[in-house]
Amino acid sequence: GTGEHLFAAARARDVSEAYLTALRAFVAEEQEHARLLALVLADLGHPLRTGHWTDRVFVVVRRIKSLRSEVLTLLVAELIALRYYAALRDGVADPQLAGVCARIHADEERHVDFHAATLPAHLARFPAAVRLLVRFLWNVLVTGASVVVALDHGGALRLAGVSRVAFVRDVARLRADLDRRLFAGVGRAPAGG
Repeated sequence: GTGEHLFAAARARDVSEAYLTALRAFVAEEQEHARLLALVLADLGHPLRTGHWTDRVFVVVRRIKSLRSEVLTLLVAELIALRYYAALRDGVADPQLAGVCARIHADEERHVDFHAATLPAHLARFPAAVRLLVRFLWNVLVTGASVVVALDHGGALRLAGVSRVAFVRDVARLRADLDRRLFAGVGRAPAGG
């Protein structure tokens, strides 16, 4: 995407120009990931999908309310991408695909670190009860999305040497770590991580 909704949500929160610049770099990197993956798929002779129900759900959830909901929803995808692209990077034989996956994984690590450093200040503006609810819902969304990805991409994960169960378990570990970084001081971390 172009990031228009993300930028509009950021401007509505009256964020700094430095933060907007960082968001623009984030969107540009995500667009580059899409371009690289399209090239790899074309090289492998696979057509691009024009749509998928998970993308529609992701867009709807992302645009529910605010900058916080946009970024929290983006973090679901970023977190799952960390494990998914690490699996492909480490488990595919094609050096071109492994290289693209390594680059995407490295970028996603930086994205997660950026959002983990900047989002807690925005989350702190919620009353404590709302933060607890947001924390619970975010954890449920990450867990549900990891299961959907494991089911939908199980074949690719298996070829990369990662079972569906291991993928979901590994995402749960990443989720628990990021949960602590995002919601420090807001209740206990949910079980399962």
